[in-house]
Amino acid sequence: MDFRLTAEQKDIKLAAKDFAKGEFDPDAALGYDKNQQFPSVIWKNACGLGFIGVHFPETYGGQDCGLMENALIIEAFCRQDSGIGMALALSDAGSEILLKYGNDSQKRNVLPLIAEGKDICTIAFLEKNHSLTPLKTSMEAGNDGYIINGEKIFVTLGNLADYIVVTCQTKYDNPLSQSVMLLEREMPGIAISSMGEKMGMRTVSTEKISLHNVVAPEKNIIGQIGSGYTQLQDFLKEMRIKTAAMGIGIAAGGIDKALEYSKKRWQFDKPIVSFDAIKNKLADMYMETEMARLITYNAACSFDAGRPDSKTILMSKIAATRAAYRVTYEAVQIHGGYGYMTEGHIERFYRDAKALGLFLETGQVRRSMLADQITGQAA
Repeated sequence: MDFRLTAEQKDIKLAAKDFAKGEFDPDAALGYDKNQQFPSVIWKNACGLGFIGVHFPETYGGQDCGLMENALIIEAFCRQDSGIGMALALSDAGSEILLKYGNDSQKRNVLPLIAEGKDICTIAFLEKNHSLTPLKTSMEAGNDGYIINGEKIFVTLGNLADYIVVTCQTKYDNPLSQSVMLLEREMPGIAISSMGEKMGMRTVSTEKISLHNVVAPEKNIIGQIGSGYTQLQDFLKEMRIKTAAMGIGIAAGGIDKALEYSKKRWQFDKPIVSFDAIKNKLADMYMETEMARLITYNAACSFDAGRPDSKTILMSKIAATRAAYRVTYEAVQIHGGYGYMTEGHIERFYRDAKALGLFLETGQVRRSMLADQITGQAA
């Protein structure tokens, strides 16, 4: 497969790189991380230039691009700054389900607002001490629509989201009978609370959402009743590729910082980049990042071509998040004591890389899923 970017893709990647260099102020990034603050101004500017929702059709405020172009933007953003990049990448989480399964009215009412930087969308599907089948969150028919009760955890940007895509259990005699509902945060019965301080990924707040007798009209159902499990699995495939793009961006950013430091740091009358120990580290870091990039681009291109491959998608997330962690770890080592200091920025990349490895599911779960695919044991 030819992974050379088209002229349009090169332009998009360059535009995202230039935007990030101009907008992602390092000192401001430290403040965002320290205060667990979402970069609202940068997000609005990114939306104004069409970087958010780039994969939406023009009818709904997007650029009619694919997941590959979206991944290139995410990679460029995270390469410049891991925290700001992840925050922008996740500002439209959940829109993937709406884009694929929502009706025209739902799309017209929500997607343009996300692309224009007026609203944030998120998805709530994880539950405490509960698997994805069956879900504890219930959805039952009522007089004025559907009544939803339950609790969701690890909801990204839950405190800022205007729209929340929620997965619910429709029938308990069939674990796979689930449905997806589009909720607005101001609906009565929705309570949002912080899950506390985090080591990394601090620009992306993480909330718990409690749903107590939330009444949602039938028109808010995304897709068909009972098809929610399939919708969620499709969402996870797309989100794993986007997560992989974050990973290769963070890894590439780690290499950039390690190179910059090793060229200006002198020891024994020469820059440390000239020492074999440092060169070997840089070579391994570069090689691991490039391999992860190839798998991720393969996954994104296959997805856009309408033939998403589950094994490749899982491998992209495994390889990219692993590369992000290993590369930023070595970058901290190259920086020595300065790598441990907040002002050096690389420790933040390292913390964010660690958090990314736990995003959606842990590395152990991903490898188990891949093994099931390889051995033919996948459900």
